[in-house]
Amino acid sequence: MGSAGGGGGGGFLQGGTRDAGGFDGHITGNNYGNAQNQVLLANQDQYMNSRSEALQNVERTITELGGIFQQLSTMVAEQGEMAVRIDENVEQSVANVDAAQTQLLKYLNSVSSNRWLIMKIFGVLISFLVFFIVFIA
Repeated sequence: MGSAGGGGGGGFLQGGTRDAGGFDGHITGNNYGNAQNQVLLANQDQYMNSRSEALQNVERTITELGGIFQQLSTMVAEQGEMAVRIDENVEQSVANVDAAQTQLLKYLNSVSSNRWLIMKIFGVLISFLVFFIVFIA
């Protein structure tokens, strides 16, 4: 039989002695700490992956916003050019309206003077008609 000190090397341990594999039958702080570290590392890895995905989403969103702002900038530039053209067209229209008003005033003056001419011609025709009716008929 073996001694009470457990130097014989059986499968069970007695008195806290270790077997040849180094396991003393109790979960030591070191083994429990390794399990906790593995769980912690797994959680940290999950957290890092989720953060990485979130950052990639933010990056995609920023890239899309950059494209949208670039399109907006192009549209604003085009609208600016159109506004300048509209302003030039309005100025040209005002000049054309002023010229048309001047021409209409000239036409009104010529029509007014022509009215007097027409009245004079009508008066002469009536006087000739009265003359021919009185003297010829």
